[in-house]
Amino acid sequence: MASKELLEEIRRRLSIVSLVGERVPLKKSGRNFKGLCPFHQEKTSSFMVNEEKQIFHCFGCAVGGDIFTFLMKIDGLTFPEALQELAKKAGVKLPTLLKKEDSEANEEWARRKAWGFRVNEIAQKHFLQNLNDPTLGKGARNYLQSRGINLETAKQHFLGVADKEWESLVTLFKEAKAPLKLALELGLIKEREKEGGTYDFFRDRLMFPILDIQGKVIGFSGRMLGSEDGAKYLNSSDSLIYNKSRSLFGLYWAKDAIRTQDEVILVEGNLDLIALRQAGVENVVAPLGTALTKEHLELLMRYTRNFIIAFDGDKAGQQSAFRALPVFLDLGLTPKALTLPTGEDPDSFVRKEGKTGWDHLKQRALTLFEYFMECTFREAGKGTAAQVHAWEKIRPMLEKVANSLEQNIYKKQIGEKLGVALPNLKRDQRPWTMDHGPREKEATQYPEEEKLLIAAMVLKPKVLKMIQNAGDIFTDSRLKKTAETLFQQYKEDGDISISTLPQEMDPQLAGWIREMALREDEETIWERAVKDCLSKIKGKNLNLQLAQLNQEIKTTESLGDEAGLKKLLAEKTKLIGTKRGI
Repeated sequence: MASKELLEEIRRRLSIVSLVGERVPLKKSGRNFKGLCPFHQEKTSSFMVNEEKQIFHCFGCAVGGDIFTFLMKIDGLTFPEALQELAKKAGVKLPTLLKKEDSEANEEWARRKAWGFRVNEIAQKHFLQNLNDPTLGKGARNYLQSRGINLETAKQHFLGVADKEWESLVTLFKEAKAPLKLALELGLIKEREKEGGTYDFFRDRLMFPILDIQGKVIGFSGRMLGSEDGAKYLNSSDSLIYNKSRSLFGLYWAKDAIRTQDEVILVEGNLDLIALRQAGVENVVAPLGTALTKEHLELLMRYTRNFIIAFDGDKAGQQSAFRALPVFLDLGLTPKALTLPTGEDPDSFVRKEGKTGWDHLKQRALTLFEYFMECTFREAGKGTAAQVHAWEKIRPMLEKVANSLEQNIYKKQIGEKLGVALPNLKRDQRPWTMDHGPREKEATQYPEEEKLLIAAMVLKPKVLKMIQNAGDIFTDSRLKKTAETLFQQYKEDGDISISTLPQEMDPQLAGWIREMALREDEETIWERAVKDCLSKIKGKNLNLQLAQLNQEIKTTESLGDEAGLKKLLAEKTKLIGTKRGI
């Protein structure tokens, strides 16, 4: 874990306006900079960045934070990944807390990883050069033309060609003095079993480079061009830089569109993806030679929780979609199914119907669960036994639906199919509180004065001396905990920064404070605001004490206890005097 001092040094060296400005056009607006939010679609600028406070915040979707938060959200990075990226940009060397032998091993791993990217880059440039070659690339160019893919689109997606020769890459790697052992690990070349030596793994194939989120080539997917026997697609093997269960073709190009449209479309084939992107459908990705995994979905959940699955309109495509359903449900997701006409795939459909036809099809999409139910009942056929069999297939999947309202809707639909009212199913109730997901209750409400005190503590830390004991002031347990954390932070650092709000703080409260910081008038007198809040809180507490005292007086009077009554009345008089003096 990086120290506070290290994080602050990186913030100090980097300008948040410059960092954000690389991705979002910004214009000066008073003490802030304003632009269109990159995290949701909007026509009027509501996205603000403040250099002095080192924060960004969108008044439309409430996303905000510091430079680390921005990079994590804009590129879908984890915190360690964002830390490495920003430290490099800031020229700050991250410390290593490793033993000497571990440090040496770590350096060797980093060196091999860097060479891995370099080896893939050499291969990618070679494949691209082949595609542009008048002779070597002719067959691939003709094939792309037959599939309706123009050369400009191919160029945008770095497509290339592996020629028919057995040692083109082997020779190239030797000339570049690249480690052949590493090329073997990356799956670019293979060893000959009998005669020895190595040969190219990809031959006579249209090559699709697989990029990571930063645009580095981590692997390849190759589609057969000739008529020889072999797999239609060959993909790179898992390596130190590539894992097919955690990688998605097209995410590098699609991430911004996924975020702004708040939706991702999953297709099966590389050419499906290329054809859709050429037609103007940009928020599309594809798994690579493997079924959809939890890791795939968790990666995409960094950008959206809205999924559309658009697999081929045949039986195989349907089954692939259904195999993915429990993976979605286990993550609390409700994907939709874009059902293509029989015999069509996304590529062929969009070539015939264009983006307009695709959008129309998308508007009619059922949830994947509804599509699963519809197909299951249809395939089961008629008759009691068939319907019971269908219900037995559906029930385990229904139990995975986390949202109670959604599950009840499905129960009603199933009941109508079966002609019976379904009983309530016993199932584990899981919290419906995933980040960016549906929420069953309104935003948390806090006592207004206590919430304002928290804002004052963050935006004007000097007022902490006026708020001496959080336990006596804050009645809300969550705000009390936040206040105690802020007191501790001020004690340790001598300051509190809006860019480093406590991690446990309610995100909605943090967003509200950022909005106050960006709207804050230089003439705001926080000391006066704190005094007013403390007075109101004290007045509320006195009112509660008076109400309790009045109840005690009433009880004591009914018992005829004159001495006790006299004592309580004196306390009441004292409380009223205190209240008047506030």
